[in-house]
Amino acid sequence: MRLAVNAAIYDKRPSGLGTYARQLTVALRELHHDLVVYTSRTDDFPWGRRISPRGAPARGWRGHLWRLIWAQTGLRLRLRADRGEVLLNTLPEGPIAPPIPQVTIVHDILPLFFPHDFPRQQWFFRRFVPALLRASTGRIADSVQTAEDVAYHYGIPRETITIVPPGVDHSVFYPRQDAAETVVARFGLRRYVLCVGNVRPHKNLGRLIEAFSRLRTDAVLALVGYRDPRYWPAVARQIERMGLSSRVRALEYVSEEVLPVLYSAALAVAVPSLYEGFGLTILEAMACGAPVIASTAGGLREAAGDVAIVVDPLDPDAMARQLQRVVDDRGLRDELRRRGQAHAAHFTWERTARGVLSVLCHVRSPSPAQSVGEAGGA
Repeated sequence: MRLAVNAAIYDKRPSGLGTYARQLTVALRELHHDLVVYTSRTDDFPWGRRISPRGAPARGWRGHLWRLIWAQTGLRLRLRADRGEVLLNTLPEGPIAPPIPQVTIVHDILPLFFPHDFPRQQWFFRRFVPALLRASTGRIADSVQTAEDVAYHYGIPRETITIVPPGVDHSVFYPRQDAAETVVARFGLRRYVLCVGNVRPHKNLGRLIEAFSRLRTDAVLALVGYRDPRYWPAVARQIERMGLSSRVRALEYVSEEVLPVLYSAALAVAVPSLYEGFGLTILEAMACGAPVIASTAGGLREAAGDVAIVVDPLDPDAMARQLQRVVDDRGLRDELRRRGQAHAAHFTWERTARGVLSVLCHVRSPSPAQSVGEAGGA
């Protein structure tokens, strides 16, 4: 089976979706060598097929539009020329009329839940994504939550959607020795609670900051992520209004090399989102030995398992109580670290690749006794 992978989303400064595409593609090639990947980053994929960088996510809506047009035109031509037999779309971008069977991965349908925060993506998620999923022989979701959301909003039969959780790169995310000293030297942080994610309303930073204001502690709240100019000013005003200017630090973007160090030295990692398709941040933090306090919303509960402290994201009082417990109790932090590392160890990119490959093989050579929805998963 010649497998073709649409990894056009991966660019020079990859987002979470770009990192997913890279990690999955590399893991797939370890299992299946007859693989062609389409990407603008052939320096990372020497065996890939180069496409134009005009589709880079850094170009915003222009890059997105280019990828959509290319998927209906250039990708179809490439698939025929390369004799691809099955196409894997690493996110819901692909041909509406594919020349070969295709499998499409859905990570979340966030814009449908927060339309005002994603105004440009409304048409795409309301019209294009369901059409693409109907044109796909196989469909994969990161979580049960996402699969149920897709089934409900798009009318896709739930049994045709396979659950395959993403993995953690354990060569990158692991407890770092001397992490505390490194964080002090680089950022001036000693005792801190960490929150990682771009500043957008569904990340629920407002309630996290409100909860943190109620803590009796000398710890600070460290925020890592892109400070979206549409939303950061309101967050900054809240921090100032609540008298937290000296207790909240915004670090913006940090590299993949630095993030595990910040996880490793944190008193706790807070993931208070109102919705996530899965919650890979939880597993990355656990893999680095960080205690995690997570929201019960969306797919976060699935990522957290029974080893994170979970709270109602709409209840700042409950959030504050749990944060206070973890900050004050070293024994609890040690227990959460131990259990979290054991939990995160089950999530690997090899396991993810095997689940995805199972669906791809089934699509290529379906068994009459097995539906696509049963072909792989966690």
